[in-house]
Amino acid sequence: MEKKEKTSNIFSKSFFFVKGNLNIIYSLLLLIFIPAAFFINNYLMNSNYEKAIDQMTRSNAVLVENVINNLIQDHVGDTVTVQSAIERVKRENEEVVELSILQPNDSGGFLVINSTDPSKAGQVIEGDLQSLLVWSTSDPIAYLDRGGSQRYWKVTKKLFDGSNQKIGLIVASFSLDNSDTLINRVISESYWVLFLTILVVVLLIANQARMLDYAIMVTKLKEVDKMKDMFMSMASHELRTPLTAIKWYLDALKEKKDLVLDDESNHYINNLSLSAKRLNNLVEDILEVSRIEGNRLPMEVSVFDANGVVAQTIDEMRSQAQEKGLTLNLKLCELAANIKADQNRLKQIVVNLVGNAVKYTEKGSIDVATSIKKDELLISVADTGIGISSEDQAKLFKKFSRIINDRTRDILGTGLGLWITFEIVKRMEGKITVESIEGIGSHFTVRFPLAKAGSVFGKNRSEEPVK
Repeated sequence: MEKKEKTSNIFSKSFFFVKGNLNIIYSLLLLIFIPAAFFINNYLMNSNYEKAIDQMTRSNAVLVENVINNLIQDHVGDTVTVQSAIERVKRENEEVVELSILQPNDSGGFLVINSTDPSKAGQVIEGDLQSLLVWSTSDPIAYLDRGGSQRYWKVTKKLFDGSNQKIGLIVASFSLDNSDTLINRVISESYWVLFLTILVVVLLIANQARMLDYAIMVTKLKEVDKMKDMFMSMASHELRTPLTAIKWYLDALKEKKDLVLDDESNHYINNLSLSAKRLNNLVEDILEVSRIEGNRLPMEVSVFDANGVVAQTIDEMRSQAQEKGLTLNLKLCELAANIKADQNRLKQIVVNLVGNAVKYTEKGSIDVATSIKKDELLISVADTGIGISSEDQAKLFKKFSRIINDRTRDILGTGLGLWITFEIVKRMEGKITVESIEGIGSHFTVRFPLAKAGSVFGKNRSEEPVK
């Protein structure tokens, strides 16, 4: 009973698996249909070919007998001449197995006058239905016969003299051995081709099965990736609520005038504020990553002068640079820099690039400039910071990529800022490049096409950063 239940479960699982993967049924149908169609096609072709050759051989047999009739009709009594003629015909036609000249005798039978088989000369043939039918009718008779392993046509035709009087019969046997050998060879080759066809179909189905596994795996990976994005989005939103509360309470605590704290307590509160700010930035980056990967990055596209957005952003970040003792310079182009983009996203790009410059520059200055070359707006951010090696530049715009060395070990970051910047630039049909020398500084350049009448977002111009 248990064995039957196990067998039933196996068939049940197999049925539902096949039902859920119809490609398997399709593959099995291909495995059956293609070889079957090939076999039927070859069978019909070979059969028709065999029939055509048989018919041609039969027609050739009748033609040969007509030739013999013309050769010997005036020499029937001359057995030597007739014998020479039929032997010559046999030599010139390799399909001819045997030729005989028969004449009727008084007993109602036929006497073999001449034959390519000398042992049959002088024999009396009695009761040969084919010979009797031909003698009594006007048409030749041919039928397909088999002698041992060979097939041959046996054709019987009347022999006429010069005055068109019947004087005997011509009996000829034509072998089909050559045509049968050819047909058998074709059939054998067809079977080999059929075998190779089945083998190729099996390999294709095996490959298709592997592709099906890949498709299932890709589908599962997409589901996992979707679940990951949903988790990241949910977790980020859930984290923002307590973070907002923590920041509010810390700010309220610092602004409370009647609260007197010692230096150590103030130090703790300031560190808590910095940690809350850093955690909030991390949550914002994770949310951006989730939006970008899910193709849900909101953008409000409009045509505007980029100089105003860049100038406003630099004014807001000037205090951040001054706190670190850095000079933040701005040089705007004199022409209107109208681009079609999202103003908030452009501000985010400038904030990320200038913020990185401030973070990785110990002393010196940061120069931000806008310029127009041909049909493009260029926004450049140059610093006198630690610089980036060529090896690090190659992976600079990749997710979670950070420059890690002795000078950056204590600098906090997630490695998401430049990747987010690159993705935003790409979605606004821009390009971002970097030039850097270790110990000298870095120079980031963002390019956007100038706005034209009727311009719209199209295909992204850049899939990879230009270095």
